[in-house]
This record gives sequence, structure tokens and C-alpha cells, in this order.
Amino acid sequence: MQFFYHPHLFSDNIVLSAEESNHCAKALRKKPGEYIFITDGKGNLAKGKLLNRDWNACVIHLVGLQENYGVRKMELHLAISPTKNPDRMEWLVEKSIEIGVEKLTFIICEHSERPRLDLERMKRVGISALKQSNTTWLPYMEILSYRDFMIQHGDVQVHKFIAWCDDSNEKQLTDQLITMNKVMLLIGPEGDFSEEEIQLAKHYHFTEVKLGNRRLRTETAGLYGCCVLAGKAEEK
Repeated sequence: MQFFYHPHLFSDNIVLSAEESNHCAKALRKKPGEYIFITDGKGNLAKGKLLNRDWNACVIHLVGLQENYGVRKMELHLAISPTKNPDRMEWLVEKSIEIGVEKLTFIICEHSERPRLDLERMKRVGISALKQSNTTWLPYMEILSYRDFMIQHGDVQVHKFIAWCDDSNEKQLTDQLITMNKVMLLIGPEGDFSEEEIQLAKHYHFTEVKLGNRRLRTETAGLYGCCVLAGKAEEK
């Protein structure tokens, strides 16, 4: 089943973007009268009938809508420091959507190698991954400084974990009992969180955890943490 993307599905007819129309009419050679499936990235999946074959503006008549398609038992919020190479973050965005992440925050830490990130490009990568993996949930994405992140999200009532390279800490993420339906995981830069950042996380009652017994690259740590928590979501 091939998914297309349109941000608004609550109308009788929609017009696909030029990129989506080109894919529909030219690449896949869809013909008028054929049915396709469209998601808005907000958990909605619509079935629509193609009314025309236009490489720039395919008109779709919506005939059905399923809300909360593929909704998970757990909402996962991944907060991660951008890597110096943005391609590694694009890879993480793609894989995290395939696994299932509802919120994605790029946090600028004291030791972050990249203070900026093209968020619009990350969203485009996310939409592509959304369609490819036949999912309907596009994570809400944002960029915040570490302190602003804590101010905005530190007090929320969720399971909160921070993963960092502390040899004295023996708490593994795999061993943590998840009793709430929302989880937040913090992953620092290659140079790790600063002591001040660790203390701020403790102030907001984040649980310190390890991601196995090996040192992982930032994007690998993010993916590993998502996999562990996604597995726990399936167990609930």
C-alpha cells in the first residue's frame, strides 16, 4: 500500500503538492479513477479517488478517513544533540519515524558541535520516511537550547531519562520499568553533557541510565534508545 502526504485531510477534495503529484502521476503512473491513500502525519489516513492525471496538481476526492491509524500505546519524546555531520541526523530522523517517535527535539548543549540545523529539511526527510514506512505519525520537531528545553519540558509528568557516560552508574535503560504512557529520553553530544547540564537534569528528576556497556555515537545512541523504548511499548 503506497502512502501519499497532504497536511489537511478534512475536506471533500484536496490537491496534492507538485512533488506528490509528480510521484503519483509520473513515477507511479496512477490513472483517474484509481484509489490512493493519503496521510497528514497526524495519525489520520484517508482513502481518495484520483480525479485527474496532472504532474503538478493531482486532485483527489476523499471517500473515507480513519483517525488514529496505527496509534501506539506509548508516546516517545526523543531529545538529542545535533551531530557535526547533518546527514547523521537525517538518518536518525528517518529511522526514528520507522520505529515510532512522536516528538523530536534537537537540543543545543554546551558541547554540541553543531549549533544550528535545517529543520525544514529534517521535516522533508521525515515526510519521506513516513510514506515509505506506511506510518501516519510525523513527529513534532523543534530546536531548543538545553536550558530552554528544560524550562519548557522539564516539569512534564512523564518518565524522564537522561543517558550519559557515567561509569559509576549501573542503571540500564533495558531494566527500567515503564508505568506511564509517555516517555522522554535525552541523548547528549559526542562530548557528552556538561556537569551543569547533568545537575539541571537531576533537578527536574530525570533518571540517569546507560545504553548498554559500549560507547555509542550520538545517532546510534538515539536509535538504540528508541528501539528499547519501542519494545517496552509493545509489552504494555
